[in-house]
Amino acid sequence: MQHLPEMLQHALSLQNQGQLAEAEKLYNKVLKINPNHFDALHLLGLLTYQRGDSAQALDLIAAALKINPNYADALLNYGSVLSALNRHPEALACYDRVLAINPYFPGALNNRGNALAELKRHEEALACFDRALVLKPGDAKTLINRGNTLRDLNRLEEALACYNQVRELQPTDTSTLNNCGNALVLLNRAEEALACFDRALELNPGDTETLHNRGNALLVADRYEEGLACFDQVLALKPDHAKCHCDIGLVWLAVGDFAQGWKEYEWRLKTADLLAKPHDFAPRWNGEYVNGTLLAWGEQGLGDEILYASMVPDLAGHADSVALEVEPRLAKLFARSFPDVRVIGCGKPLPENIKAQSALASLGQYLRPSLDAFPRRERGYLTPDAGMAASLRRRLSPNGEVVIGLSWVSKNPAIGLLKTAHLSDFEPVLRLPGCRFIDLQYGNTLAEREALKQATGLVVERLEDVDNTKDLDALAALITACDLVVTVSNTTAHLAGALGKPTIVFVAFGQARLWYWFHEGDDSPWYPQVRVRRQTKGQSWADIIASAADEISAFVKAARHPPAS
Repeated sequence: MQHLPEMLQHALSLQNQGQLAEAEKLYNKVLKINPNHFDALHLLGLLTYQRGDSAQALDLIAAALKINPNYADALLNYGSVLSALNRHPEALACYDRVLAINPYFPGALNNRGNALAELKRHEEALACFDRALVLKPGDAKTLINRGNTLRDLNRLEEALACYNQVRELQPTDTSTLNNCGNALVLLNRAEEALACFDRALELNPGDTETLHNRGNALLVADRYEEGLACFDQVLALKPDHAKCHCDIGLVWLAVGDFAQGWKEYEWRLKTADLLAKPHDFAPRWNGEYVNGTLLAWGEQGLGDEILYASMVPDLAGHADSVALEVEPRLAKLFARSFPDVRVIGCGKPLPENIKAQSALASLGQYLRPSLDAFPRRERGYLTPDAGMAASLRRRLSPNGEVVIGLSWVSKNPAIGLLKTAHLSDFEPVLRLPGCRFIDLQYGNTLAEREALKQATGLVVERLEDVDNTKDLDALAALITACDLVVTVSNTTAHLAGALGKPTIVFVAFGQARLWYWFHEGDDSPWYPQVRVRRQTKGQSWADIIASAADEISAFVKAARHPPAS
């Protein structure tokens, strides 16, 4: 009979060759002889993890660690299994134990960085990757993880530099070419991105993810027909590619083909992009009358919930009653604006008599099937607190000053940096005489406002008793108290548009141009009082804002001297 060490060595050799079933038999044979054999439990756990059964793998490696709790490799693998089970805080604690045993273990530092990145502790993750690269310079896996974390921080040039390092090490690795290409797309360097994707397709023809990425790059290059053709190639190979269907829908919506657009956009509900978990306790609304309560629920960010809530008033004739579930910060404002609708903040109990439900954007296929179906609500569809708005107006314009509200930052986690300007970019507007400029930006803006004042003497005021981040009802009143809002594409733009406030919104070029600002035209069917100004390729924020200064000046003059009634 084979000795246990020989059996283990043979099993490990089989495992390394991918012959998992044969290796498993040998590990089980060892464990039958010695149920507490540390190596057999550990390696069988690792094999089980390789096979995709993380729960069983966790039990096996845990059993091994009871025998030898300080074996660094087993602790490292235990952490990897915990990470696979999305138990990232426990995985982080596991990696900390490994590093307490061996502080110079690059694999543990890399894994710890990944756990921190999953927990959105990106700066700490970067520190881990940097330490790992000091110990193991040029490690491709760590460089990729570092690049991914930099990408999540919107530090795209640095992320691209990491991916390019990997590309030098692994020039024929298609995943690295895709990483480079996707970073270039986010940097609006579409032609360079296309070269990466084309090279990846030479190495791996017909790869659906690369084709999908290539289609997105073509869209950023404004080559819409070629982009759609690329997406068609993806669907020919993989008809249920949800993200591709969704992106096709966004193209059609952006060019105003709502019939095709809404249909394809429904595939978003099968992607991982939704911020809310889809409701499945009631049938999806099919456009017919609901005998009972119809629930509409917010699925994406604040701006999207505000935009799609424009369809909520139309639901009155489609159900006995309507309930609306939204981000809690919107609940008070929406309850005032839609008095016949039961508005519920996310996390609160829902009504019991729900007979059908719909994600907010899904209402579009029934309520906005064409451009002609958009009602022209000049005064908007949200109702601010009139008393608060009047009080704020008296404070802001005691002597008839023209009040302009400003917002310049987007906090969108994926593309926010691309949509964000600097307050100093607004200098041509801020120099208009006889105006009072009010900070509508959510988040802490003190440093930027102080820097502007020191450099130019220009003042943008912040009302400290209005919390622009947490109290959206008060922010809505503050917007109402302004004469004009000038903003980038963010929540403030949607809120101003929905309140019917004259607004100029500066929309980013390329990947960060969201579909509802459309491909052309300077008005918005969603918000009749909004004027859209689109950044062109290579145009700075300062340039596009300066180009609108005359328009804003004309508005100011008209506001000071309104036409006689």
